[in-house]
Amino acid sequence: MFLYAHFFRLGMSFFDKFWAKSDGTTTLSMHTQHVMHAGRNLLMKLALTPEEVKYWGPKLHRCAVLHDLGKIHPEFQKRLEGIKGTSIRHEILSLWFCENYLDLPNEELFAIATHHKGICKSGVSGRLDKLTLTSHLQDHLTSAPDLFTREILTEWLKLMQLDLTIVDKDLNLQISKDRLKLLFTNYQEQVLPDYKDRQNLSFMRALLIAADHIGSARQEDNVPGYKSIALDDFQPKFENKPLPFRNFQERLQGVYTDVILHAPTGSGKTEAALSWVFANQKENARLFYLLPYTASINAMVKRLQNVYGKGIVTALHSKTVDFFYDQLEEEESNNENIKEVDYAQRELLVKSKKSLSKELFYPVKVATLHQILKTSLKGKGWELSLYDYKNALFIIDEFHTYDPLLTGMLLASVKLFKKLFDAKFFFMSATIPDFMLDIIVKEIFEGDYTKLIRPNSSEVSDREILDRKRHRLFCKRSISILEDISSIKELLSQGICVLIIVNNVKTAQKLYKEIGYKGSVKLLHSGFHRKDRTSIEKSITHKDKSERPQLLIATQAVEVSLDIDYDVAFIEKAPIDALIQRFGRVNRAGRKGLAPIYLYESIIGKTPFYDDDVLERTWKTLEKLDTQEISEQDLTDVCNKVYENGYNSIQQKDFLQGLNNSIINCFETDWIAGEWNNWVEDLFDNNNQKVEVLCGNLVEEFDLLRSQKRYIEANQLLVSVYFYELKGTSINKDDKDKRNVIVAYALEYNSEIGYVKKSFDIEDTFL
Repeated sequence: MFLYAHFFRLGMSFFDKFWAKSDGTTTLSMHTQHVMHAGRNLLMKLALTPEEVKYWGPKLHRCAVLHDLGKIHPEFQKRLEGIKGTSIRHEILSLWFCENYLDLPNEELFAIATHHKGICKSGVSGRLDKLTLTSHLQDHLTSAPDLFTREILTEWLKLMQLDLTIVDKDLNLQISKDRLKLLFTNYQEQVLPDYKDRQNLSFMRALLIAADHIGSARQEDNVPGYKSIALDDFQPKFENKPLPFRNFQERLQGVYTDVILHAPTGSGKTEAALSWVFANQKENARLFYLLPYTASINAMVKRLQNVYGKGIVTALHSKTVDFFYDQLEEEESNNENIKEVDYAQRELLVKSKKSLSKELFYPVKVATLHQILKTSLKGKGWELSLYDYKNALFIIDEFHTYDPLLTGMLLASVKLFKKLFDAKFFFMSATIPDFMLDIIVKEIFEGDYTKLIRPNSSEVSDREILDRKRHRLFCKRSISILEDISSIKELLSQGICVLIIVNNVKTAQKLYKEIGYKGSVKLLHSGFHRKDRTSIEKSITHKDKSERPQLLIATQAVEVSLDIDYDVAFIEKAPIDALIQRFGRVNRAGRKGLAPIYLYESIIGKTPFYDDDVLERTWKTLEKLDTQEISEQDLTDVCNKVYENGYNSIQQKDFLQGLNNSIINCFETDWIAGEWNNWVEDLFDNNNQKVEVLCGNLVEEFDLLRSQKRYIEANQLLVSVYFYELKGTSINKDDKDKRNVIVAYALEYNSEIGYVKKSFDIEDTFL
């Protein structure tokens, strides 16, 4: 102890000799201060009552001071220097300090012990393990006895200005048995049989993890608060001139309950949803806007950033890295002061933004349903939602796109979040068959149909959109779009903007080749890599409409809330709910008179993802409207006719399986703090049976980008392909080991049409 006492007498902090990170800058005391500061700021930005802040504040402060004290062990310091060969968990050493010298409650000790890893579970990696908690702990304590003393803890508490009493009791080189049981999946419930006590473990753990991550990212001074919006923030506009709210939008500005909105495409549903948010917003309560596709999410993030501010809104989906990277790239390209791009710094900023998007940080999140279901299904990170979802507002847009299983899990989750978090929900869609409305009203609104809001035909502003007829439908029997190319060419020669929507990638590529248009043309489908897909989406949604392509050939990728507006459309037969979305991309605002839509009965290629019965019923019902002007009500009637029998027996079974999911329905009673289900991510990420690969002709570009440390840009060159498309393709193991990606040499990438097989003959794909 002489050495340590010498430091103390000189007024020097012994702890300045210890690092918290391997950056050679952040000392243990610095990092602890960052986390303490992050914790204080975070608590003031969450939807907590003053009483809750008063309760959790001191507890979080104590955890922040003590959570990393175990890092003083010499073996951990060696690890920071890059020396490996030892298994050391600093948080368990911190736990030992607290248990032997202090009298802290279970939830604080639990949070300190689990702020990096989950609790022990047999056969599962990435968790604490028994050896770490027992024999390894004893070995570490006996190898550095002078460090783990009352004197060291006393000086640390003094340095951090935390007034805690050091208890006088016999030291134990092991963690107590009851404490250990809290750290094992199979035993936690024995120690705490009341699930509410186990909830407190999670509440404390979530706060410490969030504060630690925010402090580590050095964002402790930048924790954003929720901004209350005013009506002017989202007033509808035309050519930058404010327009009056429609009647149904105004009604929602005074509705304080859950709602389901059924309104036509282009009627101002987003402004209606924000009207509801305006009425129901509470201080620091979060807003979640759910959409089914990443493209529509990215567009909505930008839209909401114009309402709330850039630092408040984030995207939350599987491709957020690309979204943040593109945003930073655009900002830097518009900054005249940046002469040379620091790609390494850009990537660090992107990774930080991605990490924080999952944290208790951004008050407004635009996300996929999958990200939300990871909470109700207790996927990794679910405990952070205990604060994120408190009093939150959820907008669930285009929910009609979800399959029956996901719909069932969605409704089960909504019921859970309403009960557990007092959250409110706003469902909205232009395409809701009556049977689905009935299900939602029954399951979520207890049969109360007053929660259903539609534009009112007796109100002038609403009647305008209900009576609006934007399209004239022409049903082309027994032929495909390929047989009508001459009509498309004639329209293009007249300067008319043409939209073609087909059901698979190969058909889109074939039409591109057959039409051979030399003017402004774009393809949009899933066969492009992410870099080109982003560029295409920017092109077709360009603010200057004269800069948009005159001809767009797309697959169902065009259905995803992209703000496009064409003069005429040629569309392959598809389910009515998909067609309603596709029709909405033509004469979107209804200012072009009656736009012709040509619907083709014959589909080129296969469509295994569409139900044959639904396709046939859709065609037969729409055929009765051939050559007629069609209104929004006509499309609603067709939708109800097609789905008049609701789910079929298989779909109903899937729906009930989701609705009665045991994890969701037993969420509270089966509560185990620090535990999660690893399979959740696999279920959602792999359900489309696709894999990301690098086309053979892009290897050189990929390697060049990586050599320049532009790793995110390199990964944007990957394309998603079905497993069957790799059949007969040899995968070079050396390539996989060298690049950590699959190189598909049999696939060739073309920036105009996407990926194709080498020696590509489009005719072969239709044999």
